Amino acid sequence: MIAFLKTQTPLRICMWDFSWLTCGHPGGAFADLPRRVAEAAERGYNALRVDVFPHFYVEKEHTFGAYGLNRRIRTWGDVLLPQGYTVDVRAKVLELADLCRRHNIWLGLDTWQSFTVLNATREKGRMISASEEEGVCRGWAQVWVEALRMMRGDGVLERAVWVAPLNEVPLFLGAMLASVKVSDPKTRHEGQTDFHEDLPELDSVFRRINQWLGEAVKEEIRRDGIPLSYSALGAENYAARLTDIYDMVDVHFMPDLVLDEDDRTALEKAAPGASGFSMHDALAHYDLAIYSAAWDRACCRQYSQMLSLAHSYARGALARTTLPSGRKLPAVLTEAYGPCNFPDHPEVNWEWYKQWNGDAARIFASYDFAGLTLSNHAEPIFSLWDDIQWQRTANLFIENSISHHSDHSKK
Repeated sequence: MIAFLKTQTPLRICMWDFSWLTCGHPGGAFADLPRRVAEAAERGYNALRVDVFPHFYVEKEHTFGAYGLNRRIRTWGDVLLPQGYTVDVRAKVLELADLCRRHNIWLGLDTWQSFTVLNATREKGRMISASEEEGVCRGWAQVWVEALRMMRGDGVLERAVWVAPLNEVPLFLGAMLASVKVSDPKTRHEGQTDFHEDLPELDSVFRRINQWLGEAVKEEIRRDGIPLSYSALGAENYAARLTDIYDMVDVHFMPDLVLDEDDRTALEKAAPGASGFSMHDALAHYDLAIYSAAWDRACCRQYSQMLSLAHSYARGALARTTLPSGRKLPAVLTEAYGPCNFPDHPEVNWEWYKQWNGDAARIFASYDFAGLTLSNHAEPIFSLWDDIQWQRTANLFIENSISHHSDHSKK
Protein backbone atom coordinates (compact mmCIF):
# COMPACT_ATOMS: atom_id res chain seq x y z
CA MET A 1 0.00 0.00 0.00
CA ILE A 2 0.95 3.64 -0.43
CA ALA A 3 -0.45 6.74 1.26
CA PHE A 4 -3.45 8.18 -0.54
CA LEU A 5 -2.38 11.39 -2.28
CA LYS A 6 -2.20 14.05 0.46
CA THR A 7 -3.19 11.79 3.36
CA GLN A 8 -0.70 9.97 5.53
CA THR A 9 -2.33 6.56 5.34
CA PRO A 10 -4.07 4.28 2.82
CA LEU A 11 -7.81 4.74 2.53
CA ARG A 12 -9.89 2.00 4.14
CA ILE A 13 -13.03 2.38 2.08
CA CYS A 14 -16.57 1.22 2.78
CA MET A 15 -18.82 1.32 -0.27
CA TRP A 16 -22.14 2.79 0.82
CA ASP A 17 -23.15 3.51 -2.82
CA PHE A 18 -26.68 4.96 -3.12
CA SER A 19 -28.09 2.76 -0.34
CA TRP A 20 -26.97 5.15 2.40
CA LEU A 21 -29.69 7.56 1.19
CA THR A 22 -32.38 5.40 -0.41
CA CYS A 23 -32.39 3.01 2.59
CA GLY A 24 -32.59 5.90 5.07
CA HIS A 25 -36.35 5.63 5.56
CA PRO A 26 -37.99 4.20 8.74
CA GLY A 27 -37.24 0.48 8.76
CA GLY A 28 -34.39 0.86 6.28
CA ALA A 29 -30.81 -0.18 6.99
CA PHE A 30 -29.63 3.45 7.19
CA ALA A 31 -32.58 4.88 9.14
CA ASP A 32 -30.22 5.78 12.01
CA LEU A 33 -27.45 7.49 10.05
CA PRO A 34 -25.48 8.77 13.09
CA ARG A 35 -25.24 5.22 14.42
CA ARG A 36 -24.15 3.84 11.06
CA VAL A 37 -21.34 6.38 10.62
CA ALA A 38 -20.14 5.65 14.17
CA GLU A 39 -20.18 1.93 13.32
CA ALA A 40 -18.07 2.56 10.23
CA ALA A 41 -15.44 4.26 12.37
CA GLU A 42 -15.63 1.42 14.89
CA ARG A 43 -14.91 -1.07 12.11
CA GLY A 44 -11.79 0.82 11.06
CA TYR A 45 -12.99 2.63 7.93
CA ASN A 46 -11.68 6.12 7.19
CA ALA A 47 -13.57 6.68 3.91
CA LEU A 48 -17.03 6.07 2.52
CA ARG A 49 -17.76 5.87 -1.20
CA VAL A 50 -21.22 7.35 -1.72
CA ASP A 51 -23.62 8.56 -4.35
CA VAL A 52 -24.32 12.24 -3.64
CA PHE A 53 -27.05 12.44 -6.30
CA PRO A 54 -25.81 15.68 -7.90
CA HIS A 55 -28.92 15.97 -10.09
CA PHE A 56 -31.16 15.77 -7.01
CA TYR A 57 -28.87 17.80 -4.74
CA VAL A 58 -29.99 20.97 -6.51
CA GLU A 59 -33.69 20.18 -5.89
CA LYS A 60 -35.60 20.73 -2.65
CA GLU A 61 -36.52 17.06 -2.31
CA HIS A 62 -36.94 13.85 -4.28
CA THR A 63 -39.17 10.79 -3.96
CA PHE A 64 -37.58 7.36 -4.49
CA GLY A 65 -40.15 4.76 -5.49
CA ALA A 66 -40.73 1.51 -3.63
CA TYR A 67 -38.15 -1.12 -4.52
CA GLY A 68 -37.61 -4.69 -3.32
CA LEU A 69 -40.73 -4.89 -1.14
CA ASN A 70 -41.37 -8.62 -1.60
CA ARG A 71 -37.89 -9.82 -2.48
CA ARG A 72 -36.54 -12.85 -0.65
CA ILE A 73 -33.09 -11.33 -0.20
CA ARG A 74 -32.01 -7.72 0.20
CA THR A 75 -30.03 -5.75 -2.34
CA TRP A 76 -28.61 -2.27 -2.83
CA GLY A 77 -31.05 0.62 -2.77
CA ASP A 78 -34.11 -1.17 -1.40
CA VAL A 79 -36.95 1.23 -0.56
CA LEU A 80 -39.29 -0.68 1.72
CA LEU A 81 -42.10 1.87 1.94
CA PRO A 82 -45.02 1.13 -0.44
CA GLN A 83 -45.57 4.84 -0.94
CA GLY A 84 -41.89 5.48 -1.65
CA TYR A 85 -39.42 7.60 0.30
CA THR A 86 -39.37 11.38 0.00
CA VAL A 87 -36.17 13.03 1.18
CA ASP A 88 -34.32 16.33 1.03
CA VAL A 89 -31.17 15.07 -0.67
CA ARG A 90 -29.12 18.19 0.05
CA ALA A 91 -29.95 18.09 3.76
CA LYS A 92 -29.02 14.40 4.02
CA VAL A 93 -25.69 14.82 2.23
CA LEU A 94 -24.90 17.71 4.55
CA GLU A 95 -25.82 15.55 7.57
CA LEU A 96 -23.56 12.77 6.31
CA ALA A 97 -20.65 15.19 5.82
CA ASP A 98 -21.11 16.56 9.35
CA LEU A 99 -21.15 13.06 10.83
CA CYS A 100 -18.05 12.09 8.87
CA ARG A 101 -16.29 15.23 10.06
CA ARG A 102 -17.07 14.21 13.64
CA HIS A 103 -15.60 10.73 13.10
CA ASN A 104 -12.68 11.79 10.85
CA ILE A 105 -14.03 9.91 7.84
CA TRP A 106 -13.57 11.04 4.24
CA LEU A 107 -16.13 10.90 1.46
CA GLY A 108 -15.53 9.67 -2.07
CA LEU A 109 -18.17 11.53 -4.09
CA ASP A 110 -19.64 9.40 -6.89
CA THR A 111 -22.93 8.86 -8.63
CA TRP A 112 -24.75 5.83 -9.96
CA GLN A 113 -28.14 7.48 -10.43
CA SER A 114 -27.38 9.35 -13.65
CA PHE A 115 -30.09 7.94 -15.87
CA THR A 116 -32.57 10.69 -15.05
CA VAL A 117 -30.31 13.19 -16.79
CA LEU A 118 -28.79 10.92 -19.43
CA ASN A 119 -32.14 9.52 -20.55
CA ALA A 120 -33.53 13.01 -20.99
CA THR A 121 -31.18 13.46 -23.95
CA ARG A 122 -32.76 10.69 -26.02
CA GLU A 123 -35.93 8.80 -26.74
CA LYS A 124 -36.40 5.68 -24.66
CA GLY A 125 -34.28 2.85 -26.03
CA ARG A 126 -32.47 4.97 -28.61
CA MET A 127 -28.68 4.84 -28.55
CA ILE A 128 -26.67 8.05 -28.19
CA SER A 129 -25.07 8.76 -31.56
CA ALA A 130 -21.47 9.84 -31.98
CA SER A 131 -22.59 13.37 -32.82
CA GLU A 132 -24.51 13.58 -29.52
CA GLU A 133 -21.77 12.24 -27.25
CA GLU A 134 -20.10 15.53 -26.42
CA GLY A 135 -23.35 17.31 -25.57
CA VAL A 136 -24.52 14.46 -23.33
CA CYS A 137 -21.22 14.24 -21.44
CA ARG A 138 -20.73 17.97 -21.02
CA GLY A 139 -24.36 18.31 -19.94
CA TRP A 140 -23.84 15.73 -17.21
CA ALA A 141 -20.62 17.47 -16.12
CA GLN A 142 -22.52 20.75 -15.76
CA VAL A 143 -25.01 19.05 -13.43
CA TRP A 144 -22.02 18.13 -11.28
CA VAL A 145 -20.59 21.66 -11.43
CA GLU A 146 -23.84 23.19 -10.19
CA ALA A 147 -24.05 20.69 -7.34
CA LEU A 148 -20.37 21.08 -6.42
CA ARG A 149 -20.76 24.84 -6.05
CA MET A 150 -23.60 24.27 -3.61
CA MET A 151 -21.61 21.57 -1.80
CA ARG A 152 -18.70 23.96 -1.37
CA GLY A 153 -20.94 26.51 0.32
CA ASP A 154 -22.46 23.76 2.45
CA GLY A 155 -19.05 22.54 3.66
CA VAL A 156 -19.43 19.11 2.05
CA LEU A 157 -16.31 19.46 -0.11
CA GLU A 158 -14.19 19.78 3.03
CA ARG A 159 -14.70 16.04 3.51
CA ALA A 160 -14.34 15.07 -0.17
CA VAL A 161 -11.37 12.85 -0.93
CA TRP A 162 -12.26 12.50 -4.63
CA VAL A 163 -14.97 13.28 -7.17
CA ALA A 164 -15.86 10.73 -9.86
CA PRO A 165 -18.19 12.03 -12.59
CA LEU A 166 -19.90 8.66 -13.15
CA ASN A 167 -19.72 5.15 -11.77
CA GLU A 168 -18.30 2.46 -14.07
CA VAL A 169 -18.30 4.58 -17.22
CA PRO A 170 -18.07 1.68 -19.73
CA LEU A 171 -21.17 0.07 -18.20
CA PHE A 172 -23.42 2.96 -17.22
CA LEU A 173 -22.67 5.21 -20.19
CA GLY A 174 -21.01 2.80 -22.60
CA ALA A 175 -24.21 0.76 -22.88
CA MET A 176 -25.94 3.88 -24.22
CA LEU A 177 -23.35 4.78 -26.85
CA ALA A 178 -23.87 3.66 -30.43
CA SER A 179 -20.13 3.92 -31.09
CA VAL A 180 -19.44 1.41 -28.33
CA LYS A 181 -22.15 -1.03 -29.36
CA VAL A 182 -20.80 -1.08 -32.91
CA SER A 183 -17.33 -1.97 -31.68
CA ASP A 184 -18.26 -4.15 -28.73
CA PRO A 185 -21.60 -5.94 -29.01
CA LYS A 186 -20.75 -8.19 -26.05
CA THR A 187 -22.48 -7.35 -22.78
CA ARG A 188 -19.92 -6.47 -20.10
CA HIS A 189 -20.52 -6.68 -16.37
CA GLU A 190 -18.74 -6.27 -13.04
CA GLY A 191 -17.44 -9.85 -13.07
CA GLN A 192 -15.15 -9.13 -16.01
CA THR A 193 -11.57 -9.75 -14.88
CA ASP A 194 -9.78 -10.53 -18.15
CA PHE A 195 -8.16 -7.67 -20.04
CA HIS A 196 -9.13 -7.75 -23.71
CA GLU A 197 -6.63 -6.22 -26.11
CA ASP A 198 -8.74 -7.01 -29.16
CA LEU A 199 -10.81 -3.80 -29.02
CA PRO A 200 -8.30 -0.92 -29.00
CA GLU A 201 -10.76 1.29 -30.88
CA LEU A 202 -12.79 1.54 -27.68
CA ASP A 203 -9.89 3.28 -25.95
CA SER A 204 -10.21 6.30 -28.23
CA VAL A 205 -13.99 6.39 -27.70
CA PHE A 206 -13.68 6.39 -23.93
CA ARG A 207 -10.75 8.79 -23.93
CA ARG A 208 -12.92 11.49 -25.49
CA ILE A 209 -15.91 10.50 -23.32
CA ASN A 210 -13.88 10.75 -20.12
CA GLN A 211 -12.39 14.08 -21.18
CA TRP A 212 -15.86 15.54 -21.73
CA LEU A 213 -17.19 14.04 -18.50
CA GLY A 214 -14.30 15.33 -16.41
CA GLU A 215 -13.11 18.60 -17.88
CA ALA A 216 -15.58 21.01 -16.26
CA VAL A 217 -15.62 19.00 -13.02
CA LYS A 218 -11.83 19.15 -12.81
CA GLU A 219 -11.82 22.92 -13.25
CA GLU A 220 -14.43 23.29 -10.53
CA ILE A 221 -12.60 21.21 -7.90
CA ARG A 222 -9.08 22.32 -8.78
CA ARG A 223 -9.23 25.17 -6.24
CA ASP A 224 -10.25 22.68 -3.54
CA GLY A 225 -7.36 20.31 -4.22
CA ILE A 226 -9.79 17.42 -4.68
CA PRO A 227 -8.64 14.64 -7.05
CA LEU A 228 -10.67 13.76 -10.14
CA SER A 229 -11.26 10.02 -10.20
CA TYR A 230 -12.09 7.63 -13.02
CA SER A 231 -14.46 4.82 -12.06
CA ALA A 232 -13.68 1.75 -14.17
CA LEU A 233 -15.79 -1.29 -14.93
CA GLY A 234 -12.92 -3.66 -14.26
CA ALA A 235 -10.08 -4.91 -16.44
CA GLU A 236 -9.49 -1.93 -18.74
CA ASN A 237 -6.54 -0.13 -20.27
CA TYR A 238 -7.10 2.81 -17.91
CA ALA A 239 -4.16 4.92 -19.09
CA ALA A 240 -5.27 4.70 -22.73
CA ARG A 241 -8.77 5.89 -21.78
CA LEU A 242 -7.78 8.90 -19.68
CA THR A 243 -6.09 12.25 -20.14
CA ASP A 244 -3.97 14.28 -17.75
CA ILE A 245 -7.00 15.95 -16.14
CA TYR A 246 -7.47 12.75 -14.11
CA ASP A 247 -5.67 12.26 -10.81
CA MET A 248 -6.54 8.68 -9.87
CA VAL A 249 -8.29 5.54 -11.05
CA ASP A 250 -10.78 3.34 -9.21
CA VAL A 251 -10.34 -0.25 -10.42
CA HIS A 252 -13.05 -2.81 -9.67
CA PHE A 253 -12.37 -6.51 -9.13
CA MET A 254 -15.36 -8.79 -8.60
CA PRO A 255 -14.66 -12.15 -10.21
CA ASP A 256 -17.00 -15.07 -10.31
CA LEU A 257 -15.54 -18.31 -9.04
CA VAL A 258 -12.96 -20.26 -10.99
CA LEU A 259 -14.98 -23.36 -11.89
CA ASP A 260 -14.42 -26.76 -13.45
CA GLU A 261 -17.21 -28.84 -14.95
CA ASP A 262 -18.00 -30.60 -11.66
CA ASP A 263 -18.36 -27.21 -9.95
CA ARG A 264 -20.64 -25.90 -12.70
CA THR A 265 -22.82 -28.99 -12.54
CA ALA A 266 -23.18 -28.66 -8.77
CA LEU A 267 -24.10 -24.97 -8.97
CA GLU A 268 -26.59 -25.50 -11.80
CA LYS A 269 -28.57 -27.79 -9.48
CA ALA A 270 -29.51 -24.65 -7.52
CA ALA A 271 -31.09 -23.11 -10.65
CA PRO A 272 -30.37 -22.80 -14.37
CA GLY A 273 -27.66 -20.16 -14.77
CA ALA A 274 -26.44 -20.41 -11.19
CA SER A 275 -22.89 -21.11 -12.34
CA GLY A 276 -22.64 -17.73 -14.07
CA PHE A 277 -23.03 -14.05 -13.28
CA SER A 278 -26.31 -13.40 -11.46
CA MET A 279 -27.96 -10.36 -9.94
CA HIS A 280 -29.67 -10.47 -6.54
CA ASP A 281 -33.12 -10.61 -8.15
CA ALA A 282 -32.19 -13.86 -9.90
CA LEU A 283 -30.47 -15.30 -6.85
CA ALA A 284 -33.69 -14.91 -4.86
CA HIS A 285 -35.23 -17.74 -6.93
CA TYR A 286 -32.37 -20.21 -6.40
CA ASP A 287 -32.36 -23.14 -4.01
CA LEU A 288 -30.04 -21.22 -1.72
CA ALA A 289 -28.99 -24.17 0.44
CA ILE A 290 -27.78 -26.06 -2.65
CA TYR A 291 -26.17 -22.89 -4.03
CA SER A 292 -24.34 -22.19 -0.77
CA ALA A 293 -22.94 -25.71 -0.44
CA ALA A 294 -21.86 -25.82 -4.09
CA TRP A 295 -20.29 -22.35 -3.91
CA ASP A 296 -18.30 -23.22 -0.79
CA ARG A 297 -17.11 -26.48 -2.32
CA ALA A 298 -15.98 -24.77 -5.52
CA CYS A 299 -14.24 -21.96 -3.66
CA CYS A 300 -12.36 -24.46 -1.49
CA ARG A 301 -11.36 -26.67 -4.44
CA GLN A 302 -10.22 -23.78 -6.66
CA TYR A 303 -8.83 -21.55 -3.90
CA SER A 304 -5.24 -21.44 -5.08
CA GLN A 305 -6.42 -20.31 -8.52
CA MET A 306 -8.65 -17.65 -6.95
CA LEU A 307 -5.66 -16.29 -5.01
CA SER A 308 -3.53 -16.33 -8.15
CA LEU A 309 -6.28 -14.41 -9.95
CA ALA A 310 -6.13 -11.70 -7.28
CA HIS A 311 -2.35 -11.37 -7.67
CA SER A 312 -2.62 -11.28 -11.46
CA TYR A 313 -5.36 -8.65 -11.45
CA ALA A 314 -3.52 -6.42 -8.97
CA ARG A 315 -0.35 -6.50 -11.05
CA GLY A 316 -2.21 -6.02 -14.32
CA ALA A 317 -4.27 -3.10 -13.07
CA LEU A 318 -1.26 -1.19 -11.76
CA ALA A 319 0.65 -1.86 -14.97
CA ARG A 320 -2.02 0.09 -16.89
CA THR A 321 -2.15 3.25 -14.76
CA THR A 322 0.73 5.23 -16.31
CA LEU A 323 -0.57 7.93 -18.65
CA PRO A 324 1.11 8.60 -22.03
CA SER A 325 2.64 11.71 -20.41
CA GLY A 326 4.50 9.42 -18.00
CA ARG A 327 2.46 10.38 -14.94
CA LYS A 328 1.37 7.39 -12.88
CA LEU A 329 -2.13 7.56 -11.43
CA PRO A 330 -2.71 6.33 -7.87
CA ALA A 331 -5.18 3.45 -7.82
CA VAL A 332 -7.90 2.53 -5.36
CA LEU A 333 -10.22 -0.46 -5.29
CA THR A 334 -13.75 0.28 -4.08
CA GLU A 335 -15.79 -2.64 -5.45
CA ALA A 336 -14.41 -6.04 -4.52
CA TYR A 337 -13.64 -8.98 -4.26
CA GLY A 338 -16.37 -11.05 -5.60
CA PRO A 339 -18.71 -12.28 -6.54
CA CYS A 340 -20.50 -9.04 -7.35
CA ASN A 341 -23.72 -10.46 -5.90
CA PHE A 342 -23.93 -12.90 -3.00
CA PRO A 343 -27.26 -13.92 -1.42
CA ASP A 344 -27.81 -12.59 2.10
CA HIS A 345 -30.06 -15.27 3.53
CA PRO A 346 -29.99 -17.62 6.57
CA GLU A 347 -29.57 -20.62 4.26
CA VAL A 348 -26.29 -19.21 2.90
CA ASN A 349 -22.98 -19.71 4.69
CA TRP A 350 -20.66 -16.67 4.54
CA GLU A 351 -17.49 -18.27 5.97
CA TRP A 352 -15.77 -19.13 2.68
CA TYR A 353 -16.92 -15.84 1.21
CA LYS A 354 -15.32 -13.96 4.13
CA GLN A 355 -12.13 -15.98 3.87
CA TRP A 356 -11.82 -15.23 0.14
CA ASN A 357 -12.60 -11.51 0.52
CA GLY A 358 -10.24 -11.15 3.48
CA ASP A 359 -7.37 -12.97 1.76
CA ALA A 360 -7.93 -11.00 -1.46
CA ALA A 361 -7.77 -7.75 0.51
CA ARG A 362 -4.47 -8.80 2.04
CA ILE A 363 -3.11 -9.68 -1.40
CA PHE A 364 -4.06 -6.28 -2.84
CA ALA A 365 -2.54 -4.60 0.22
CA SER A 366 0.83 -6.05 -0.78
CA TYR A 367 0.76 -3.95 -3.96
CA ASP A 368 0.96 -0.18 -4.47
CA PHE A 369 -2.70 0.65 -4.04
CA ALA A 370 -3.65 3.84 -2.23
CA GLY A 371 -7.00 2.62 -0.94
CA LEU A 372 -8.93 -0.62 -0.59
CA THR A 373 -12.34 -1.87 0.39
CA LEU A 374 -13.04 -5.20 2.08
CA SER A 375 -16.10 -6.41 0.23
CA ASN A 376 -19.04 -5.32 -1.88
CA HIS A 377 -21.27 -6.69 0.86
CA ALA A 378 -19.57 -5.17 3.92
CA GLU A 379 -22.10 -2.40 4.48
CA PRO A 380 -25.13 -2.06 6.78
CA ILE A 381 -27.72 -3.45 4.37
CA PHE A 382 -26.13 -6.91 4.63
CA SER A 383 -25.61 -9.19 7.64
CA LEU A 384 -21.83 -9.18 7.04
CA TRP A 385 -21.86 -5.72 8.65
CA ASP A 386 -22.45 -7.41 12.01
CA ASP A 387 -19.05 -9.13 11.89
CA ILE A 388 -17.19 -6.24 13.49
CA GLN A 389 -13.98 -8.08 14.23
CA TRP A 390 -13.55 -9.36 10.65
CA GLN A 391 -13.70 -5.81 9.35
CA ARG A 392 -11.52 -4.30 12.10
CA THR A 393 -8.82 -6.92 11.61
CA ALA A 394 -8.67 -6.48 7.84
CA ASN A 395 -8.69 -2.68 8.09
CA LEU A 396 -5.86 -2.75 10.62
CA PHE A 397 -3.88 -4.89 8.20
CA ILE A 398 -4.49 -2.38 5.40
CA GLU A 399 -3.55 0.53 7.66
CA ASN A 400 -0.34 -1.12 8.83
CA SER A 401 0.69 -2.39 5.40
CA ILE A 402 1.97 1.04 4.35
CA SER A 403 4.84 0.92 6.83
CA HIS A 404 5.78 -2.63 5.85
CA HIS A 405 5.73 -1.71 2.18
CA SER A 406 7.85 1.39 2.78
CA ASP A 407 10.38 -0.57 4.80
CA HIS A 408 10.56 -3.22 2.08
CA SER A 409 11.02 -0.56 -0.63
CA LYS A 410 14.04 0.89 1.17
CA LYS A 411 15.89 -2.44 1.23
